[in-house]
Amino acid sequence: MMYFHKKLLAAMLAGFMLLAAGCQKEEKSNINVEVAETTAPAVEIQAQLGQEAEYGGMKLIVLSAEDPEIVMEQSGKMALFFQVQINNGTDETVTANYLNNFSLTVDDTEYTSDQCCTIPVMKKLYDFYGVEAINEEIPAGESRTGYVACEADQNFSEIALHYTPKTTDRASKITVALNQDQIVKAEKKS
Repeated sequence: MMYFHKKLLAAMLAGFMLLAAGCQKEEKSNINVEVAETTAPAVEIQAQLGQEAEYGGMKLIVLSAEDPEIVMEQSGKMALFFQVQINNGTDETVTANYLNNFSLTVDDTEYTSDQCCTIPVMKKLYDFYGVEAINEEIPAGESRTGYVACEADQNFSEIALHYTPKTTDRASKITVALNQDQIVKAEKKS
């Protein structure tokens, strides 16, 4: 008798499991999922050296582009220092970080921040000016001024510094295009 009850109990459990699996399967097949395209088009705001540009409540001014006349030992590229001012016109505290928010295009080749804003060039910025690259929280309604250091090919015709104000919208950016004549010699501070 005990053997019969165990077999009956096992059969009932197996039946319930099949029934539950069948119900689940049926429920899933009746669900219609619609995926809406939510990607917004990329926006690129063009600005000139010294000109304020705004996107998403964040404003950027590239105050200067400077050549410290330093050739990077490992890459053979030149160091460039950009003094920037970032104004936070949003309702939130925003982080301005050289590695998350900046990139560079050199003669139509775009370099991500980790390719151009390298640790060695940041060290050169510190050695030259005694300052670190911009990496600050900017409260709503406030602004910060700092530097971004980049490596660039020595014989470029045109470069463009890109600022991506929103890390949630990596495709949209403020672009400041520069040529060799707009880059000034950096003066080392004693």
